[in-house]
Amino acid sequence: MALADHLANAQAPTAGTPCSVCKVLAEIEPTDREALLVALGTPERRGLPATVIYDALVADGHKVGRQTINRHRAGKCRGGNR
Repeated sequence: MALADHLANAQAPTAGTPCSVCKVLAEIEPTDREALLVALGTPERRGLPATVIYDALVADGHKVGRQTINRHRAGKCRGGNR
């Protein structure tokens, strides 16, 4: 089987630890949720750097990883993404 075949049949993981960014988004107050969504950005609007978002989330007491923020932004997390 060729690499192209393997990749064509590949699926994103759905089992395992949920995305910590999705978890935070589900748990925080609506005002904070909107602020985080703006900070994350969209394909049309650039957000804040992941390190800035990470520092803010950790300062607020949330446990997230820097790479989790980037995976979430790319739509490759395990939480349904936004």
